[in-house]
Amino acid sequence: MNKKSLIPLLICFIFCVGFIQQNSDCINEILKLEEKIYTKKYTEKDKPSFLSYSLKTIDWENKTVNVDVKMYRAHNNLHFFSTQTDIYQNEKEMVMVLKLQKLIVLENSNEEIMAKGLNEDFIKVKRNFLNQCELVSCAALDTDKEVKKVELKVKDDMNGALFIDKMIYNYKPTSGEIVSNSTFYKKGYKVKQIDIKYNKLDLDYIYKFNNPKKYVMDAKENLLSKYAGYEVIDNRK
Repeated sequence: MNKKSLIPLLICFIFCVGFIQQNSDCINEILKLEEKIYTKKYTEKDKPSFLSYSLKTIDWENKTVNVDVKMYRAHNNLHFFSTQTDIYQNEKEMVMVLKLQKLIVLENSNEEIMAKGLNEDFIKVKRNFLNQCELVSCAALDTDKEVKKVELKVKDDMNGALFIDKMIYNYKPTSGEIVSNSTFYKKGYKVKQIDIKYNKLDLDYIYKFNNPKKYVMDAKENLLSKYAGYEVIDNRK
């Protein structure tokens, strides 16, 4: 092989290595920020965290459903509030309020899961999933240079089980914030697109947690007046 024939090969090698590195860097930045949001392990000394985000679901007829979510976390405590569902949980029990169904469900908590960190296993699966995606773009927005946009084309969504076509993330590398992310689905899935806009993340928040049952029942375990007419299902052992 002569020197001239080596030049195109060398250029290709340099470009491909650079692209693979960029792909890895962009994905690692995203995962690092999502781990910051979802997988922090709390100790008794840690202050609560607060996360709020807005979720929009778009179906194939372009009908939308909007849900606002607020979540508070601390050592062995989780409160989750949305339009349809409220959840109160500590290391011993969980109370789930299903508003549309007018149903209250009592469950035992899994202490191991609470201690492990919220969605830690999910992040591991997502890391494997994102690492097999094809990087379409990774660059600052023209309208806001502080925001980086990453577009990923899905090559293998777990053998087609997820129906995901592509994903777009907008985030701020400097401040360490995810601004939004959108997931686009293939035909055959029940929705066309899901958008999440992150409104606020505060890892040093002031919030008080009580016993989960106190939010729905009085001392005699009668439902509070605001839950009159709700059915109670007690799955605690």
